[in-house]
Amino acid sequence: MSRRIISGVVALAVVGTASALVAQPASITIVNPGGPYLEATLEAWGKTFTEKTNIKVKGDSPQSLPKIQQMVGAKNVSWDVVEVPPVFTMRHCGTLFEKLTPGLVDAARVNAGFGNECGVPDAGYANIMLYNKTKFAKGGPQNWADFFDVKKFPGKRGLWDGAEGVNLEIALLADGVAPENLYPLDLDRAFRKLSELKPHIVFWRTGAQSTQMMESGEVDMIMAWSSRAYPALKNGAPFEPVWNQHIIYNNVLAIPMGAPNKAASEAYIRHALEDKQQARITELYPVTPALIGAAPKLDEAGMKVFAGTPERAKTAIRLNLKWVADNSEVIQKRWIEWLNS
Repeated sequence: MSRRIISGVVALAVVGTASALVAQPASITIVNPGGPYLEATLEAWGKTFTEKTNIKVKGDSPQSLPKIQQMVGAKNVSWDVVEVPPVFTMRHCGTLFEKLTPGLVDAARVNAGFGNECGVPDAGYANIMLYNKTKFAKGGPQNWADFFDVKKFPGKRGLWDGAEGVNLEIALLADGVAPENLYPLDLDRAFRKLSELKPHIVFWRTGAQSTQMMESGEVDMIMAWSSRAYPALKNGAPFEPVWNQHIIYNNVLAIPMGAPNKAASEAYIRHALEDKQQARITELYPVTPALIGAAPKLDEAGMKVFAGTPERAKTAIRLNLKWVADNSEVIQKRWIEWLNS
C-alpha cells in the first residue's frame, strides 16, 4: 500500500485494485498504559505523524480488553490505535481487532513471534534479573537456577504477580529445562518449583512497585521489566542487571474492530515503525525498539537496561505466545489456585 495526502484527503493506492479516496480525519486517538509512556509516544510518534499528515494525534489511557470488548460490542469504537499485549490479538483477531493490510510493515525487520494479522510489534522490554550489589558484593546470581537457590543466595526475591509471560518459564529454566524444550509448559513441574521459592517471594503488581522495591532495598534480587529497572538505576539503586536467560517481550499496535479511521490508523502504525521514530521512543522512555537496527542514543543507565544489542540478543529467551494464548484459561486458573494455597 502506498499513501499520500492530497488537499485534506488520504489517497490510498492498493496494489491490484483501483485507487480509492478516503476522507482524512481531523484526528485519531491512540491508547496505551498511559503516564510518561503515553507522553513519550505522543512526542515520538504522534507529533511527527501530525507534521507529516496534518492529522492530530490524541492520547487516552489505560487500554483494557474489557473496554475494547464493550466498545466493539456496542459498535461505538472511539479508539483508533491501541497498544496491547500480543496475546490479545492472537486470541481475538478478526473479532475484537481488525485484520491489517498485508505488508503494512516489513516483517523481517521486527522482532519475531509477537505480531500476527491483527497486531504489529511496536515497543518492548526484557524481563531481566537484577541483584543488589551491596548485598552480593562478590557477585550475585547469574541465571534463574541461582535466583531459586536460597542457600547460595539468601534474601527476598521480587516477582511479578502474574502467570502469563515469565514466571512459569523461569521456574522451569531454574529446574533444568533447556530453553528450546520449554513448550509445551509442564505446569505441574513449574508450580512445584515456584512453591519451593514461595516463602522468599515479595510480589509486585505494577511496574512502579518493582522500581520502588529496588530503590528501597525491600528485595535483594528481582525479576523486573527493563523499562522499570531504568528509573531505579537512574536514581542510584545499587542493582546490577544480569543479561542471561532474560525474556524478551513486545507489545503490539492494533486497531479495534469497527474503529472509524482504519486508513489513517494504519498510516500511523507504519509511521511508528520507521527507524527514526523507533529510536526516538527509546530515547524518551526506556523501551526496546521492535524494529531491528534502530539505534537510539542512550545514557549510561539506559544502556544498562537496553535489550537491543547483538550480544544481549544472543542470550535472550523468546516466548511461545501462541501456546500461552491457547492455554490462557488453564494457566490463569492454576496461578490463582497456587497463589491462594
